[in-house]
Amino acid sequence: MTPYLTRSFDHAGYYETRALLMLVGIAVALYFWIRRGDSNYLVMFLSGVFFQGLMEYRLISGGLRGPNYSLSVFGMQMPGSASWIFQGFAEGGILALMSYLYLDAFELNLEDRARRKLWAGLCLLILALATLVGFLAQGQPVSSARPMFSPESMFFGIAWIVVALVLLWFKGGNGFRLFGYWYAGLAIYVLLTFEPLHLLGARYVSFRDAAGALVPATGWDGWRWMMWSHFYEVAGTKIYYFIVPFVFGLLRVSRRWDG
Repeated sequence: MTPYLTRSFDHAGYYETRALLMLVGIAVALYFWIRRGDSNYLVMFLSGVFFQGLMEYRLISGGLRGPNYSLSVFGMQMPGSASWIFQGFAEGGILALMSYLYLDAFELNLEDRARRKLWAGLCLLILALATLVGFLAQGQPVSSARPMFSPESMFFGIAWIVVALVLLWFKGGNGFRLFGYWYAGLAIYVLLTFEPLHLLGARYVSFRDAAGALVPATGWDGWRWMMWSHFYEVAGTKIYYFIVPFVFGLLRVSRRWDG
């Protein structure tokens, strides 16, 4: 049976919270660029915007988000044909930036406690907003039911991962170490963002019964497929958000571990 990643939060305030986090992300990126002379945060934010928008366009144009997919932002209905642009800014930017902030605070600048405090504060904000959306989404109709193992999504997901890791290998140096910290930050961000929605029933795994209706997966089935979604579908297939700008020299990072 094909598992479906099912969600009801598209019209329950989720994108309002993403818009807020988008503004926070832009503020953080501009602060480090203008006040600290560090363009890495801006590069990561823009990388997330570009690649997230591209991914959403592929999902929507391929019909993988389901028929008549749309989302709402501050009461305005946004059709799928335009939503991918907004999702790139509202979802991709903060995702990539938060992942880099973890790398920066816990590996590149260990002596700067302010960065760790900033990361922790933003984590609490993200968790609070996700929990709020989870409550608001209760009782809302399903807005998207995406097959988790469509041939197209599996092919592109695996292809991107392989290409990104090969590029990182050719780059050499401390790339895999830096990537490991970035992915750890990404995994934490994904859990803070989506696990409250899972626990509150706004994002879950379902299967179709004999009549074609979506039935939520229960017990271990629901959990194992959701963990697959967290760590592969959401986090794993986005590793190139960091690897591409790193490999092509757009990120200026310390190489103090080389040699």
